[in-house]
Amino acid sequence: MKMLTATGALILALSGAALAQSDEPTPGRDLAELIYGSIEDTPEGAADMGEFVNFGQDIFVSMDYDESGSVDLKEFRDWDFGFNFIAEDEGQQRAYETAQKILFAFWDHDADGEIGRTEYHKSMITDFRRADTNDDAFLTRDEFLNGYVINLAYRAAITGQ
Repeated sequence: MKMLTATGALILALSGAALAQSDEPTPGRDLAELIYGSIEDTPEGAADMGEFVNFGQDIFVSMDYDESGSVDLKEFRDWDFGFNFIAEDEGQQRAYETAQKILFAFWDHDADGEIGRTEYHKSMITDFRRADTNDDAFLTRDEFLNGYVINLAYRAAITGQ
């Protein structure tokens, strides 16, 4: 039931965020573009699933600061690209923290309070496929910005939409 509630909340947040899409520069969009640049280094290019998953594996290793092979909620919340500062500046810290909890629950497939390597890997693949709207096995900058679950959830939390 806990997973169902979290999934429902995430779906609602994502649908609202998709409606609120804009190409206007914002600190969050700028940060998301920077993150995409860490995955794919050519603006005209597109990241394949291998690049995306490899990037995710690097993120997982950096989140797992106790080197246990899994990430608990504290590790997940402590690790951040910088969206937390944007949320704080916008007065949306609580909404952002809620989005983090929902994302964590979404990726914690077995609801044991930890995201293991396998769970994270499966989530990266699922998230890639969900964001790849034209199903060409490549993730463009726009697909990443407009469809990657983290961008959608954090944008919804930070903008309040």
